[in-house]
Amino acid sequence: MTFYQKSFVALGSTLLFSVVCPSAELAGTANRDISNRVREVLRRAAYLPGAVGVSVRCIDNDSIIVAVDADSPMIPASVQKLVTGAMALEYLGPDYLFVTRTYIAGRLDPDSGTLCGDLYIKGGADPGLFVERLWLLGQQLQHRGVRRITGDLVLDDSFLDSVTQGPGFGEDASSRAYDAPVGAVSASFNCVAVHVRPGSRKGSPVHVDLFPPLQGVKLVNVGKTTAGGKPGAIDAKTSQTAQGPVVEVSGALAVDDKPRYIYRKMWNATANFGDALQAMLTQNSVSIGGVVRRGRLPDSLAAREPFLAFESQPLSEFVRHMFKESSNFAAEMVLKTVAAERSGVPGSWATGVDLATQWWRSRGLPGTPAICNGSGMGKGNRISATQITALLSYVWKQKAYLPDYLSALSTAGVDGTLQSRFKASPLRGIVRGKTGTLNDYGVSALAGYVLYPQRTYAFAVLVNSSTGTQFGHWAVQEKIIEEAMAAVGVAGPVSLRGSGPPAQGSRSGAKAGSTPRVKPTVADTSRVPVPRDSGAISGPSAGVPSSERKDTLQ
Repeated sequence: MTFYQKSFVALGSTLLFSVVCPSAELAGTANRDISNRVREVLRRAAYLPGAVGVSVRCIDNDSIIVAVDADSPMIPASVQKLVTGAMALEYLGPDYLFVTRTYIAGRLDPDSGTLCGDLYIKGGADPGLFVERLWLLGQQLQHRGVRRITGDLVLDDSFLDSVTQGPGFGEDASSRAYDAPVGAVSASFNCVAVHVRPGSRKGSPVHVDLFPPLQGVKLVNVGKTTAGGKPGAIDAKTSQTAQGPVVEVSGALAVDDKPRYIYRKMWNATANFGDALQAMLTQNSVSIGGVVRRGRLPDSLAAREPFLAFESQPLSEFVRHMFKESSNFAAEMVLKTVAAERSGVPGSWATGVDLATQWWRSRGLPGTPAICNGSGMGKGNRISATQITALLSYVWKQKAYLPDYLSALSTAGVDGTLQSRFKASPLRGIVRGKTGTLNDYGVSALAGYVLYPQRTYAFAVLVNSSTGTQFGHWAVQEKIIEEAMAAVGVAGPVSLRGSGPPAQGSRSGAKAGSTPRVKPTVADTSRVPVPRDSGAISGPSAGVPSSERKDTLQ
């Protein structure tokens, strides 16, 4: 019996009819009583008034279970992706495909494989063109008979506008993967995988390889190998100069350290795509006689059938990237794609934000959240806990895409950005949620569903506080949800821990009023999970860069 089967058997036998939502008549009383318990949790954790917004809603009868500063606009961080994902699934459909189209300007000799002319690539804002799929694109071009291109490789990125850094991203000038630019032609989340491994002895240089092996990238390696027994501290950063991109590796690896990948952003989306595609064409024995350049596809060619149409995985897969891995890149590519498809002109952040706002209002959702981008980066987005649970309640009723939306969320204690959380909680395995973290602004957010056989609850706990730690915020968020579920009679006796590994200790130094939890692993966005994408070869570039920063906890 699987973990989930055991869990729901336990739930069914333990809960029976104890799972209830307050009736409409009792909703006000329940709200007051349970909300007061939540306020006590926040008071004991020493939060200032107004620093935390909480909403818990029973979806089945739309009753409010908890409302504490629930209508206060808060910075949501990556919880903003819940809005972007719902709008995109509704406007584009879960099975929407991003298409990269190729055209030949000239004549292709089918016998020699020589294209006398240029090869055009018309980008369709595919968020999943990591290097392995670019290699597959090269294979398909070779299978269509292309061996040599006498002219240029021309990249048309006009499906989206020329702005590659969105609102909220300029607040951070780092080369971390979460801050990568977007563009209609983009490769590997516009990041490079820097592979480092120690030398053979103390004092020898660290060995560095780039994946893909990008042409025109200057590599500066001052990393050294140190004695074994103590892990080294190695880092990489990227920059863009007039001469091209630069990758700098510094620090040290101990001689017994394991090799690792460090993911860093590339600053020019179109140029990075061109370099990566050229490398993959070379690996497929396709040569380019001219140069790789940016250009517009002539109308005469656009009117023809493409030489090759290379389709992406469905949109639902990239919503998964947005939710489970908290990919900023996927969120912004999706937002701008919605803008392009709905407006018929190059997709922009301004149009995408306007569409998101209009979509919110047209669905009868409460108020109007302040939306500045699709990912939640920066401090420009504002949304209340009430608005988030209203959104989740709305999505629950959308049968056409609810399965895709729900499965994209992280499962508490199991996967995604919630893998390290809820390990010792009775809610492990039955919470599906989206996290959000912006340390610069004291943001720690968690929103999602609690899934019981008899009832479904939506929750949002938004912390905007300059005090406390992320570990402390996590503990309070979990405590609040547990308190609410216990108060309505569903969480007290239930435990799913028997189906999983035992907890390995508890966190010390938690805030007063919090429940001890297993200490999560500090996230490093340079070492990200590798999604097993169907139709793709798994490898270093398949990792989805998370939005959560190196000094944050997912």
